Amino acid sequence: MAQLELFTPNGVYAGVAARLPLVGDGPILDRPLSLDEARWYPNDGTAAAQHGTVSIPPDDILVVVLPQPELKVHASSYPITLDVGPYRLRGRFETQPGFDPDRALTRPGGAFVPLHDVVIELRGRADAEPAERAYVQVNRFAVEAGVSPLNLSYHFPGATFVEAEGTAVG
Repeated sequence: MAQLELFTPNGVYAGVAARLPLVGDGPILDRPLSLDEARWYPNDGTAAAQHGTVSIPPDDILVVVLPQPELKVHASSYPITLDVGPYRLRGRFETQPGFDPDRALTRPGGAFVPLHDVVIELRGRADAEPAERAYVQVNRFAVEAGVSPLNLSYHFPGATFVEAEGTAVG
């Protein structure tokens, strides 16, 4: 059993999943994901609600909050900002030492890309409190825009990126 949060276009589901939808480099969401004891937090500011068991279609999942991986490899971190649906994510994108995105032969294999130390804001809602999460996986095909010191066009196809000044942090 795993405690998960799923950010969708209309709000956030939090609950317990019978399976942790992870393999290798990220979530595998090839079928709807069932959450038990689901709580619904709508983006429109209306009251949260208990929903019991829900099934969320994979295409509706923009961001998955997961437990941090236990195995930690030394990596270089770069600041990144992403616009995904109604959310703005500010966090750290980690790369292996010596990674050059313009020359790398490896590309993301799954639909999700990991970010660390993330602040999730609801765009256009200054009254909504930002959520701080240690580790998330972002649906790379849902990213609309981003700011990063790296060229991440292979990681987030279809997104418009602005290259930011910056160097590795940490």
